[in-house]
Amino acid sequence: MFNVIVNKEYELLFERLKAEAPDSFALSLADFSHPDEKLNVLLEKADAIIGQVNPSDSQYETAGRLRIIQTMSAGYDRIDLAKAKHHNVLVASNNGANAVSVAEHVLMQIFVLYRQLLFHHRSVTSGPWKNLKHTNRELSGKTLGIFGLGRIGKALAQRAVALGVKVQYFDVVRQSEAEKEWGLKYLFPEELLSSSDIISYHLPKTSFTHHLINRNSLRKMRPDALLINSSRGYIQDENAIVEALNSGQISGAGLDVFEVEPLPENSPLRKLENVVLTPHSAPDNESLILAVRNALDNLLRVSNGNEPQSIAVDHEEVTRQFLERFPEVKLTAS
Repeated sequence: MFNVIVNKEYELLFERLKAEAPDSFALSLADFSHPDEKLNVLLEKADAIIGQVNPSDSQYETAGRLRIIQTMSAGYDRIDLAKAKHHNVLVASNNGANAVSVAEHVLMQIFVLYRQLLFHHRSVTSGPWKNLKHTNRELSGKTLGIFGLGRIGKALAQRAVALGVKVQYFDVVRQSEAEKEWGLKYLFPEELLSSSDIISYHLPKTSFTHHLINRNSLRKMRPDALLINSSRGYIQDENAIVEALNSGQISGAGLDVFEVEPLPENSPLRKLENVVLTPHSAPDNESLILAVRNALDNLLRVSNGNEPQSIAVDHEEVTRQFLERFPEVKLTAS
């Protein structure tokens, strides 16, 4: 029997995980945020953990059979990769499960802003009827700049190109195949910011990405540009975004993530007319189902003695190596 502990954060998905799991799997629900004797008993027999958990050294020692920690999301920033490696435990993400969903969400935000959908809706439902069609904007022919060309960034690029959008990007790992397939242009951050009509961020949480969206980066954007962030609130300075939107430094923003979630009631973002705010809702039901299947497929690979897919990458180290090669590139909130 292959014993799997599912962390309580995925309690709502537990029954689906059990229903989809192979007969050779035994799934148990536990809460790593409140460790108790029940968790210790489960750890003694655990072959795998599903969740964004960061076991202590003593928990790793208890879990002598543990082979993998599998997340249900693309992110894994709460897991100490070095500690897991020290205890010979693999960490795997659910990379790509929500790529299409998030890419579609980003395009939706762009269209809502470009077509002034919220204003037009209010003008019809509450009056007076106002037609601002001459201030609407067309997406085709515009230039989209993508920070981070992982699975989500690629899904967005593919769909944007199909809509007649020119796509350029920055990533610490250059994606030559994607460049050839979709005609993408690779630029360093400063030029990407200054030459794009729309900037969309799809970045991991590292020490280099904290408040990467800041006063300095916003000043480099064009006054008619849109800012989109559906990755992590950690990377944005919301005070700087509010200032940029109020001053006309940028024309609009679509935000699905925030520094504090839920977004505080007194946040000035709530009062702005040139923003589209969504409650960290870019992933959809289909992507959750795919995430369940991806996670179980990966654990099945491990149970059969094979290497899992989407093994976690140390983004901190990869970024550090890139900056050593290209010291002229600045990735801090300066």
